[in-house]
Amino acid sequence: MLKINYIKQTVTLYAVFFALGCSKDSEPKQIHEEEVITRVTLSVKKEGSSTPVLYHRNDHHEDSQDEPRIALDSHSTYEVEVSFYNTSNPSDIKNITEEVQEEADEHQVFYEIIRLSGIAITAAADDIKDSSGKPVFLKTVWKTSAPTMGEIRVYLIHEPTSKTGSTPAEIGGETDVEVDFYVEVE
Repeated sequence: MLKINYIKQTVTLYAVFFALGCSKDSEPKQIHEEEVITRVTLSVKKEGSSTPVLYHRNDHHEDSQDEPRIALDSHSTYEVEVSFYNTSNPSDIKNITEEVQEEADEHQVFYEIIRLSGIAITAAADDIKDSSGKPVFLKTVWKTSAPTMGEIRVYLIHEPTSKTGSTPAEIGGETDVEVDFYVEVE
């Protein structure tokens, strides 16, 4: 009789553990922590030069009094690399670019050219690519032609619905950060 009670208790215990183990509440939930990006940096290096010039822009135009002016020569080629940072804690600045590289399928950088007729932006040969072989546009090549001036708006888009769009709306997804850089081609 003792053996039967022991078996019943054991079976009941296993049934309870099984039921708890299959509970929907215990399923892991996919949580995407949105990147906190407070600064965007462009590293601009003229072809043939060894020294890049860094241009910083804070999110939400916090540094609008000190708007960076990128001066480029006409009929020239530049290597441009974009980096994203969380500078909310000055003693612990985080480089978010590494996360963007690791999650290439989930990110797309988009450059919107505003009132600049003499500039073309393409992906660099050594740019990071997603699993489909599409460039993320962290590393780009800017080619200038005639003198012009305007802005380049840089977007970091999270979970784009298309990586072949020609506008942020066509790319879809959510914008993690959006900043403007004033550009003058002389």
